[in-house]
Amino acid sequence: MAFSIYIVLALATFASTFSTLHPRQSSTVTVDPAKIYQTIDGFGISETFQRANQIHALSPSLQRYALDLLFNRTSGAGFSILRNGIGSSPDSSSDHMVSIQPKNPGGPNAVPKYVWDGNDNSQVWVSTEAVKTYGVDTVYANAWSAPGYMKTNNNDANGGSLCGVSAASCSSGDWKQAYANYLAQYIVYYKDIGVNITHLGFLNEPDLTTSYASMRSNGQQAADFIKVLRPTLDKANLTSVKITCCDAEGWSSQQGMMGALNGVSSMLGTITAQ
Repeated sequence: MAFSIYIVLALATFASTFSTLHPRQSSTVTVDPAKIYQTIDGFGISETFQRANQIHALSPSLQRYALDLLFNRTSGAGFSILRNGIGSSPDSSSDHMVSIQPKNPGGPNAVPKYVWDGNDNSQVWVSTEAVKTYGVDTVYANAWSAPGYMKTNNNDANGGSLCGVSAASCSSGDWKQAYANYLAQYIVYYKDIGVNITHLGFLNEPDLTTSYASMRSNGQQAADFIKVLRPTLDKANLTSVKITCCDAEGWSSQQGMMGALNGVSSMLGTITAQ
């Protein structure tokens, strides 16, 4: 199969730093350079659900301190992967990630009504700093859900499935192509500011229903959408963007989806799980 596997540490908050460790926390690690295991592409963080806003709201000196802790390869963790959240909510109340198309444009075949504020809950700022100042080379854009009007439950939260995939029909029509266009446009917005998104995910924990942004999907439904998403990205000159799937709750859950994904393995770039 023509895909790789990434493990991303999704850290939303910072831990306090201490000059010393208590003895009970100490441990000995032995490294044998002669033993080679699997290759690790990198480690990363996520500042979704408006966590980037919290960093951006700091004073300039504390902004730099926080960014150094995350991305500086000498004085900080040196993370090389940044995972951004693609918004699906109609507004940014609470810690919601607002959609680039908050309102239904009038159906899946209507002219899109995208709204781009150039900020994206401060993820634009963090991404620009990560890439241009610290040399982060992997930017993973991931949607927790499609906008509610594209789903069977008409809500970007509380599960529901994308209209048009197997066993998910809606009176409003088939939204697969509209969702693919939506995701491609998000990547183009970032490309226009000089940040190249390298990986794109359209699901997050598709085996879990939550009170916040969430969308259900099984392996076959994911494959249905990938067949639309890949050619849409290629048509938009986004051929280098790798599709990820499916960020299931653990590798055992992800394994259960893999059989149905065999038919689209050539369109996948990375298998993901949490």
